[in-house]
Amino acid sequence: MGKKLVFVVDDDPVMRQSLTRYISQLGYDAKPVQDGFEVLVMLDYYKPDLIISDIRMPKLDGISLLEGMKNREKTRHIPVIFMSGCASDDILTQARELGAKFFLFKPFPLEYLGELIAKILPEEYLIKFRETQ
Repeated sequence: MGKKLVFVVDDDPVMRQSLTRYISQLGYDAKPVQDGFEVLVMLDYYKPDLIISDIRMPKLDGISLLEGMKNREKTRHIPVIFMSGCASDDILTQARELGAKFFLFKPFPLEYLGELIAKILPEEYLIKFRETQ
């Protein structure tokens, strides 16, 4: 069985690289992606097991990304963890109604993100996490 594929979507290159590095260290195949539009294009070629996405991005925001995914049969089941430095109650409600698994407010401890990933993709993470303790 191959590594689980995780898209890390954020328009901030420092955040994107930091999260990608951390998730790779957990044993996943983490693929950095710049924005929601790029994700929708990549979904024609890749089948991620999880998407971790910022909400506010210039070309296509996280909510629009999730709406686009829900409109496609082959992508509507992919779990999404949202993250944002600021989000209104309306955004949180939309994310919940669209089926986002979790919502993280930036900044957050990387270990907390790892725990959330473990709830969605538990087997491989738990083995790797125990090895690093």
